[in-house]
Amino acid sequence: MRSPIPIFDCHGHLGVHPDFPAYKHTPEEMLEVMDLLNIEVLAITSTRACYTDCPRGNAEVAEVLRKYPQRFRGYITVNPRPQGEAIRELERWSHFHRPPLIKFHPDLHKYPVNGDAYRPIWDFAHQTRGMVLVHTRESDPNCGPLMLAPIGRSYPHARIVVGHSGVTWRGYEQALEAAEAAPNTYLDITGSQSHRTMLERMVARVGADRILFGSDLPYLEAAMAIGRVLSAKISDQDREKIFRKNFMTLIEEDGD
Repeated sequence: MRSPIPIFDCHGHLGVHPDFPAYKHTPEEMLEVMDLLNIEVLAITSTRACYTDCPRGNAEVAEVLRKYPQRFRGYITVNPRPQGEAIRELERWSHFHRPPLIKFHPDLHKYPVNGDAYRPIWDFAHQTRGMVLVHTRESDPNCGPLMLAPIGRSYPHARIVVGHSGVTWRGYEQALEAAEAAPNTYLDITGSQSHRTMLERMVARVGADRILFGSDLPYLEAAMAIGRVLSAKISDQDREKIFRKNFMTLIEEDGD
């Protein structure tokens, strides 16, 4: 399903995921899909960085940004271990975007998002007004959505995006609680599960201004994610915020 509104997509990837088919995964193939569906801009993080190697993965993102600067935005993916590497990566790739776009994957990096080793990175995000996309899943000991509520209160200048909003129905409820607890917390609707009426509940509880569209390209079918927003019983103004305005506002604040 093609969006009638040009989309600013907050959640995409570069590379092939072991659990999903390798469907149109090169940047050029992804651009074909984006053009077909009216996705104007896609923010990407490296699959390699999420799994095994942040420095090499971030370098892959840098190459895509060099080739297609108008169509992609780049997250700097960081691992809290080894100590000091995350800040070095943030400084090395600071030209990706200002304010910085930062990606945490506590699940694959096997470290709790509220652990001590993440504190320097959260402080960096707070000081730079960075946007931090955190992979979450319902009640996960490393990345459960409710873990982000006290973090949001402790680092109020960081803009925290609850990646996948916890995935499951219960995970979405936890994500909503986190967003209600900290006004600098945003909900990302990217995910492999679809929950009827959930988008309406999200708009009613936290407002459309704090909900971001994500497709998970190239892992998931972006047309299905677009269809969820278009079929939801929300206003056209709220749809435009979710598809475009909210993420655009976050990434353009203090930027060039």
